[in-house]
Amino acid sequence: MGADEKQGLLLLEAGGVAPTQTETISVCGSQFQKNGWPWHFAILFKLPVTDAEKKAFGEPMKHPQKLWGKIFSGVNGTGALPEIVKEGITKNDFHHAVFNEIVTILSGPRNGLQLATKKSIDEDELILTVGLTDPEAKKQLAHMEDLSVRLSQTLYDEKKVDVPTSTKQYSGLDYNAEGKFVPSPGKELNGDEIPNSHHAYLSYSAKKAHMFEEVSQLDCIRLVKRRLLKFLHMDELVDHGIVNQWFPVHHWDELDELHNKGWNNPTRILQWPSEARSDSINKYFGPEMAFFFHWYNHLTRWLAFPAILSIFTYGARISGLVSRIQINYVSMAFAAMLVIWSSMYVSQYRQAKNLKQNKWGMENLGASALVVRKQFKDAYRDSFADYAQHFFHWFMVVFFVFETIMAVYYVTQMQVRAKQHPHEHGPFGIPNEYIAQYAKYLITINIKLVDKVWTPISNMLTNRENWRSVQELQQSMIAKMFCVKMFVFYYPFVYIIVIQPYTKGCGPDNSRNDLTGCIDELNESLILFFFSQIAIEIALLIAYLGLAAWGVRSERSKHPDKEYTYLELQGKTMPYTEEDLISDSLNAVVTYGYIILFGVSLPFMCLLGFLTNLVMIRLVAYKVSYAYQRPMPKAMDGIGTWEGVMRILGYVGVLTNAYIAMFTLRAFRDEDMVWKLIMFIVLQNVGMGLKMAIEGLFDERNSAHKRIIEYHDDCKDVLLDEKDPPQIGDGKVAALESPFK
Repeated sequence: MGADEKQGLLLLEAGGVAPTQTETISVCGSQFQKNGWPWHFAILFKLPVTDAEKKAFGEPMKHPQKLWGKIFSGVNGTGALPEIVKEGITKNDFHHAVFNEIVTILSGPRNGLQLATKKSIDEDELILTVGLTDPEAKKQLAHMEDLSVRLSQTLYDEKKVDVPTSTKQYSGLDYNAEGKFVPSPGKELNGDEIPNSHHAYLSYSAKKAHMFEEVSQLDCIRLVKRRLLKFLHMDELVDHGIVNQWFPVHHWDELDELHNKGWNNPTRILQWPSEARSDSINKYFGPEMAFFFHWYNHLTRWLAFPAILSIFTYGARISGLVSRIQINYVSMAFAAMLVIWSSMYVSQYRQAKNLKQNKWGMENLGASALVVRKQFKDAYRDSFADYAQHFFHWFMVVFFVFETIMAVYYVTQMQVRAKQHPHEHGPFGIPNEYIAQYAKYLITINIKLVDKVWTPISNMLTNRENWRSVQELQQSMIAKMFCVKMFVFYYPFVYIIVIQPYTKGCGPDNSRNDLTGCIDELNESLILFFFSQIAIEIALLIAYLGLAAWGVRSERSKHPDKEYTYLELQGKTMPYTEEDLISDSLNAVVTYGYIILFGVSLPFMCLLGFLTNLVMIRLVAYKVSYAYQRPMPKAMDGIGTWEGVMRILGYVGVLTNAYIAMFTLRAFRDEDMVWKLIMFIVLQNVGMGLKMAIEGLFDERNSAHKRIIEYHDDCKDVLLDEKDPPQIGDGKVAALESPFK
């Protein structure tokens, strides 16, 4: 604990006002007072400022007793209705009573949390900061909430038991040797070690606190969140305008450490996405975000190999030393390699993910990780209205798919007419020569627009549906979003190679026999997509930061003599929601899909995908660190549905690559259609069989993972063995005579 942290605790114990910190930090070029420590959550209460607001606060509160019952859960006798809360109470007095009861519950003997308050710079909000800093309170709450905590290194040392690692060495070919676990930590860029040790996890016991590591800052956030939701209905506080928002607090020093290591530093775009780096992310953000970045890093590392190969294929293509037909054969060999590569990648990722589950204590989550939604109503399930909601959502899925089909058809027909009548004018008086040249960009624009429009609509509809758990809601959200976006993102490119050759034709002469022009058009469209994706994400990030900066600058201009705090800045940023995580995951999946589905057409996409991922990883890391509020930490055992989606894309890629090879490449242009069809069936069956065979070779757990589990099973009794007390029971020896005397 640093000096500032100790000073903060001392000041906190002295009173209920937030400790004053004079240290300033720079965020996006602006200076802020650092005041994140030692808090774990911030709750922003609305205060009246304008005359209209003050007048509204003086009016009688509607149904105050009923609302009081909605706000407080009543657990353990808390939230008892005070005499002051009755019909006729003013809104101001009601807010006052609610605030006092919240303070009593959180700081009282039921929770033992530390609280402090500070008004915002324009005094329109009261920031209630909540922290879990008392060591004994941490132990008691971890015990009460059945928190899963790592066994300490001290326990392993006391019991003379080695901590298993992901590396085990044996002496030569001596198969009778025991072998030894070897520490081989990963390295950060600054030289810090990230250990490869795998401690066991158990439910925390306050009586056996010496067995466990100290409760971490991330665990404190989890515990505070659980206590808040146990005693308070936070949604009701927000819905009725008592609280504007509540969020977990970013800690600047920890973010700065990640920045120094290069993780959320956008200038470190070319930093290698190492396997060990996700451990640091898990320590700060929790397993949900850590698994996302672990998967993103894993995919990027695996893309390095095909990316390097694609450079040689691209060199052969542009050198002119190799004929177009020979390039076709090289591309087919590259596509065959991608079939094997994708199966290896999916299998290896599954093993790497499961090993991280063990290291982060996320194995066997099961039903314990399910979070039941407050909005769920069992009586509403299977009702006519319930079915109508689901039907309407799927109807909207079909509508957006149909919009994509019609948009592609309209743009294509517009291009055909423009080429047939180059000297005339098209829609809105635009010359046809421009339409013929630039209309293809309209398809990319439509992809991006539908993407941005469908996401909030689908999220809104899903959140209104009657899903029991948060996990079920997420799966439904992913399914519907991906159905539309897969079609929106991939259909325009499939259209170019499947439909366009038989309608519009390919190339300048609209040929229906030589499909080289369609392949070239497909490649140009794919390259345009990759570059536009990065440009749009950078633009959105700048927009998010700009909105926050504008809000800060506006308030500072009104109060130039006051300090603006880091907590207030976090209040100006947006929460990083499940929808945002799904959107970021989808971007990575779409990139993977383009590579798998169209690899035979443009092997160079592997290099584009690799470079795109390097940029996107850094942008997303920067975004969740500085442009958004700290994500709520959640227990997760992987990336969920996305893992299955990527596996499905691998099998669909066999079909698309086999089709492109047989029906569009010049190498087979003159072959009989029946022969092409037979070869297509043969290729797709061989590809499918090869993928299933490769995936079947790999178990869900690698050997290192199995050894760790087996080792802990063998030494668990030793680790948990406690010394017997000197006397059990009354200590009397039974007076029995032996019959063998």
